[in-house]
Amino acid sequence: MTDTPAEPIRSPEAVKDDRPATDIFTRYQAAEAVLDARVMPLVLNESVAPNWVDDQAFWYRRQRHDGAEFIWVENGQARPAFDHAAAAAALGVTADPWKLVVETITADRQAVLHHEGRRWQITAGQAVDLGPVPVAAPGLLLSPAGDQALAVRGHDLHLVDLATGDERALTIDGEDNFAWGKIPDACLLAIARKRAALPILPFGWSWSPDGRFVVGGRVDERHIEPYPFLESVPQDGGARPRVHAVRQALVGEAGPVFTACAIEVATGRTIAIDLRAESGHDLGQQDMIQIEPIGWSDDYRCVFAAVAAHSVHATILLEIDIASGTVRRVIEEPSSGFLKLGAELYKQPNIRILAGGREAIWFSERSGYGHLYRYDLESGALLNPVTTGDWSVRDILRVDERHGRIYFTAAGREGGNPYERRAYRVDLDGRNLMLLSPEVADHTIDGPPESLLARIFGLSSPPSPISPDGSVFIDSWSTASSPGTTVLRSTGNGAIVATLETADASALFATGWRAPEPFVAKAADGETDLYGVLYRPYAATGAAAPVIDGIYGGPQIVVTPHNFAAARYGVGYHGRAALAALGFAVVVVDGRGTPLRSKAFHDAGYESSGDTCLDDHVAVLDQLCACDATLDRDRIGIYGHSAGGYTSARAILRHPDVFKVAFSSAGSHNFHGLYFGGGGPLPDYGEGQRLKPDVAAVPNNYRQLDNAVYAANLRGKLLLAYGDMDENAFPAVTLQLCDALTRANRRYDLLYIPNGTHFYLAQHYFLRRLWDYFIEHLMGEAPAADYAIGATGGMSSFA
Repeated sequence: MTDTPAEPIRSPEAVKDDRPATDIFTRYQAAEAVLDARVMPLVLNESVAPNWVDDQAFWYRRQRHDGAEFIWVENGQARPAFDHAAAAAALGVTADPWKLVVETITADRQAVLHHEGRRWQITAGQAVDLGPVPVAAPGLLLSPAGDQALAVRGHDLHLVDLATGDERALTIDGEDNFAWGKIPDACLLAIARKRAALPILPFGWSWSPDGRFVVGGRVDERHIEPYPFLESVPQDGGARPRVHAVRQALVGEAGPVFTACAIEVATGRTIAIDLRAESGHDLGQQDMIQIEPIGWSDDYRCVFAAVAAHSVHATILLEIDIASGTVRRVIEEPSSGFLKLGAELYKQPNIRILAGGREAIWFSERSGYGHLYRYDLESGALLNPVTTGDWSVRDILRVDERHGRIYFTAAGREGGNPYERRAYRVDLDGRNLMLLSPEVADHTIDGPPESLLARIFGLSSPPSPISPDGSVFIDSWSTASSPGTTVLRSTGNGAIVATLETADASALFATGWRAPEPFVAKAADGETDLYGVLYRPYAATGAAAPVIDGIYGGPQIVVTPHNFAAARYGVGYHGRAALAALGFAVVVVDGRGTPLRSKAFHDAGYESSGDTCLDDHVAVLDQLCACDATLDRDRIGIYGHSAGGYTSARAILRHPDVFKVAFSSAGSHNFHGLYFGGGGPLPDYGEGQRLKPDVAAVPNNYRQLDNAVYAANLRGKLLLAYGDMDENAFPAVTLQLCDALTRANRRYDLLYIPNGTHFYLAQHYFLRRLWDYFIEHLMGEAPAADYAIGATGGMSSFA
């Protein structure tokens, strides 16, 4: 693939807005009207979730402004699935034809509906009562046959007979912090789980496809020193603060230890699984806290699991014989930089088991880009690359073994924006690669849900976009600036069989929301193209607008929108359009060190954390301000949350000449005071030592990543926000930065969110303080006094 020239940054003449500037209160109202949570649902029919009934026929839910209509598609023809008015009439006067709750629609187009707690089948205009709507029993891991379930009772696992309700203990030796089926505190949900008593499935456990075994293990946290979280405003109304003790190991401390096993359901026999895996040493504490099955052998004796093993810095495919407990390393691929089993660090692995356990599709970045490789599992030998080139596979959609094909999404192969996905198919031997979705846009055909969340909450995979017979698929596409289209396409040649939906954004645009403008600029190396967007201020003042950089910079995700949904709802932070409505120009771009491009692009941030990405942001801002006189280079601010909280604070500390105001929330301001998240190098205390020699030791390779190192550099206005119940970015690391700023005699502001977890981004008070801070310190105006988001007219009741 040849390099494509960068698109020019837009000149000031490209945008003209002659509307006068409005008063601050009106701008706050305009900002509230376009908040992410408000505008996200305002676009109808951006995608289609098919419910396949047979080889090609399916039904789906079409959104209306007053509810929904259900559509039946067969042989490329779409029509109402049933008579909605007749169905509502059959259910009674309380039923609204456009608010019907559909459970399923059968192959003969009989609808089964839920109404007033009961199930009804609509046949010939009559409603047949099918009985009460079953109440789901939370926390039950159903067997493949659906007749039994695995459940956690106390510290142990029980087998539940769903017909009789009888239970039988499968384990009896569970104890505090060494329990069966417990979510490890390392999963960052300990406080939320205890507070809400969340009904969680037995963590890390799976059924064999024949229902004979369950396979998983338990995590030993007994040796981990409890980490305290102080709840200063107790939710029970008391005045005495409460301490929540979480078994969370910090960097340099011994982490949780996973012990794997299988249990024969009929007998209760436990088979220990030896995770030494023929290597003579255990997989490390940073490697596994569960077994996540990728697939099974055709006799259901062996399960395959993939591991990103930081202890040996390799990705590994394990074959586990659950009848004997023996483990074989089928594939082990050493790698430098980030270890990935798929396009993103926390997504489902792009690995599939084929031919009853005799072959596998394996994901690797060995070529410099993420590609698929076909392996023989008996010998561990590479059979052939499946995909090749200077572009990256994003998600495997389906492997069709009968026809010897694989369907997947990828980005970068067609030139232009390297983040825009398209659908492809290729033969398993690597031949006959075919583009199936040629439109220049982001084709939002997603793979399975995020791995860890799926395992914890029992999330099911989204409906397959490909029909059961593999002949057609659902394809939705859009850009950051234009609403999308959904079609039914042929998998044979990509031809459009039928146009299903054109997204309706009329309600969105009625709020005053404006789409961002894409741009391309150079990274700090002067060579690499970076793809960002600019949200221009909604009202002109006649002067250059202050600029806000919305940054994330972590290695897990990208935050620049490349489709219409992402343009309305920010990942990693919120409120870009709202800031534009207040009068700011908002820049969003992903620099080097972030995922979804080449391995070199991602690994550029492996040792330096967000610094490489931050340097790229500085370079982009310089180019934008040099080319666009409507942007004020002397008034640049920055904000971000989580990894963005770290990089936004670091920006004003490392580049005080560029950034004048920073609003940093939930920042991971140092890494030695946190847990090891698997996103970067293991700690090094000298001579390769991984465990800290004393309580005050800081890893040599983490020392310069501490924001406190640059505390004395602070010149502008910095606000640090934190929640006291934040298990992702501990309150202590923010207060440790506060201590460094205090000792450096620097002025800063602090916003404390009582009972705030990591997810307070949409809290109204937090958002208003964000607006106020930039209005006062970057724009130089007085904020709207006592404005309350969500209150009538925008004023709080105590104003």
